[in-house]
Amino acid sequence: IKQLNKLVDVLKVQDFREGEYVDRELILVKVGADAKSRPEVMQISDIFRAKIVDVAHKTLTVEITGTESKVGAFLELMEPFGVRDLTRTGKVAMPRK
Repeated sequence: IKQLNKLVDVLKVQDFREGEYVDRELILVKVGADAKSRPEVMQISDIFRAKIVDVAHKTLTVEITGTESKVGAFLELMEPFGVRDLTRTGKVAMPRK
């Protein structure tokens, strides 16, 4: 709580709707993955260039970054395995110039 109270207030907001920009989103998702489904979850993660950051007996935790559509497509493919937990940053962006 003390660290959160030390955060700097917003200094500037920039609207990127008009110009060119690069945006990304980060998610951590915990997916149900038993011994039978684990290889498929790992293969899908590999295709999306996601990183498996934690392995448990019945779950895998996957980190993925990318555009909103890429992250959405990955989550859609993970739904059949059972999304147990999800943390999402929301978009972050920078101008291209």
